[in-house]
Amino acid sequence: MKQQGFTLLEVLVAVSISALIGVSAVQLLSSVGDTSRATQARAAEIAALQRFNQVVSRDISQFISRPIRDEYGDQQAALLLDSGDYPLEFTRAGWRNSPVSEDPRSTLQRVAFRAEGLDSEVCEPALNRLAEAAGVAPEEYEGEGDCLVRYYWNVLDRSSDSEAAAQVVVDRISDLTFELLTQTYDENGAVSSQNVLTAWPPVDAASENGRPVAIKWRFVLPDLGEIERLWLIAYDGSTW
Repeated sequence: MKQQGFTLLEVLVAVSISALIGVSAVQLLSSVGDTSRATQARAAEIAALQRFNQVVSRDISQFISRPIRDEYGDQQAALLLDSGDYPLEFTRAGWRNSPVSEDPRSTLQRVAFRAEGLDSEVCEPALNRLAEAAGVAPEEYEGEGDCLVRYYWNVLDRSSDSEAAAQVVVDRISDLTFELLTQTYDENGAVSSQNVLTAWPPVDAASENGRPVAIKWRFVLPDLGEIERLWLIAYDGSTW
């Protein structure tokens, strides 16, 4: 009886085709996984930017010209830009009380923003989230940069034991800078000049620096690149 089977060449062709299909499938799955991770990272960045916009917009839109006293008893201006322990610090209104509170506090709040290193204690929640997204342990995470932290105090005029509470606003940020736009007005209320400052209050109090009207934030997010945001500063009619 004559036996029939595959020739060696046919077997080799079949193995080659199977191997090619397997390699293609692996590459396709790897590409899908990379795309999914990139999409998730971009979505996380956009969500972080939206959260940043919400938090900062809420604070700056409620700005009020109310100076404070720091923990040393010294008076500090309602707005500090590169003039203290924090790059930006100011007083805001609209800090709502709990509707069931029996001991309501002030609705004014002192807030500050500062970029902190990812290896700092205050950025630990951000580091844990970044490491989880990267699929590594926090101590193995190699990303560089800072996290953006919002600080706030429970009282306006602080005592020696007043401590700021911290809230991470953006998990990863770099190159954070601020610019303050000021305007001066003539006797008719028209704008006579404008200045862009990187510090406030001005060192030379006698110079014509005008009134702060807007503040620009500039920073870099890893996946979105450089971001600029300009916020108008609310004016309550007080003198600066």
